[in-house]
Amino acid sequence: MRVDKFLVVSIDCWRYDALSRTHPLLNTPKFDLLTRDYALAERYFVTAPATRPSHSSLFSGLYPFEHGLYGQTYLKTFEGVANLFQVFDAAGYSVRGFSERPDVFRFLDFESYVGPVDPDVTQQHMGALERLAGALIEPDDVPQFKFLHFWYTHGGYGLGGIPDTPNLRQMVDEGRTAEALRYYYAAVTHVLEFALVELLKRVDLDEWAVFICGDHGEGFCDEVMAHGDRLHPNVVHVPMLAHVPGGLAFPEQEPVSAIDLFPTVTELAGVETDYKGYGRSWVGEGGDFAGRWVLSELDSLYGIGFLSAKNLQTAPERVTSRTAVDEREIERYDQGIREWCLCDGVRFYREDEQSTEYVLRDLKDGRDLACDDPQIFRARYGEIVGQSAYQDMRAQDASVDEAATLEQRLRDLGYIE
Repeated sequence: MRVDKFLVVSIDCWRYDALSRTHPLLNTPKFDLLTRDYALAERYFVTAPATRPSHSSLFSGLYPFEHGLYGQTYLKTFEGVANLFQVFDAAGYSVRGFSERPDVFRFLDFESYVGPVDPDVTQQHMGALERLAGALIEPDDVPQFKFLHFWYTHGGYGLGGIPDTPNLRQMVDEGRTAEALRYYYAAVTHVLEFALVELLKRVDLDEWAVFICGDHGEGFCDEVMAHGDRLHPNVVHVPMLAHVPGGLAFPEQEPVSAIDLFPTVTELAGVETDYKGYGRSWVGEGGDFAGRWVLSELDSLYGIGFLSAKNLQTAPERVTSRTAVDEREIERYDQGIREWCLCDGVRFYREDEQSTEYVLRDLKDGRDLACDDPQIFRARYGEIVGQSAYQDMRAQDASVDEAATLEQRLRDLGYIE
């Protein structure tokens, strides 16, 4: 069945267990009613532990090594990387995006399509839902591709402005993880049950294909507290809920990836592209998922945090961006962290490319498993990289305006004089 109306909803830091279907104590009855007929991908994985590279994969269908963004640096994707905004714009669709933190997409090729939820307020989570709903859902005769990004679940979890808030990191370190997670789950509940519900009420499921996913998860464990500096199941395994007119069923055992969205929606729309990535469509004869392993990547030399002074001193193809204001992080990350992980829906294999330290883990119960031959996983990773049709992509040059904007930002932050 051909579809010409698409809504993609991304919820920042949305863990797989922050959903009533996977966490029975999460109380979202209205959201559950509205999404009861949505399919849940139980083994959906993102390609990176940070917002910019993850969304770049979501909209391009490419892994980070293919599109060029590994971390939360203000770099561009490689030259010639197509994204869904451009594809549907060229096909004559009404294309718009809305974000509670639109500047996080600065300088990406789809930046011009994404604006604030409400331009009249400074705190976007306080924006007017009525205005947003009207902008998202246009007249029935208009083919549409729309994107909505929630940031409320990121970082502070809505605790800003409340006096004497607890230190969640300290709580986790003290073994009070369940108590710390209550604040995170509350932020997720706010987005699902109060904000998103009011928008989903207006969506005619006979006409719209809707995809609701996390861009990455959140650690809340000993290995990683938040996200961005480690590949961990809590960070790369996230929810994906999908409704397609005519029905959609995810594979029951095999993994699916954020890179699958591109071929899925272009197939549904009947829009032709020259896509040659590893993504597999979830509809029709999209692809064989048997024996599949999906990839996630992190390279801190491409940035875990935001810009640092070293961005102006390093060759553009190897930009370091993890530098704290007091510069304590410079020495630690001078050589960078390079990690990759493979998931088959049951097991999680992660390796540090520099130290060659690795871990094989059971995704269901989190147990570390014996790994007698890591070379098996290294060979599989090598095949993914070596057989990619996007190995020869080139970096885009920054425009004069972009370079000036970056330099001014660093001056404002005090990194350079």
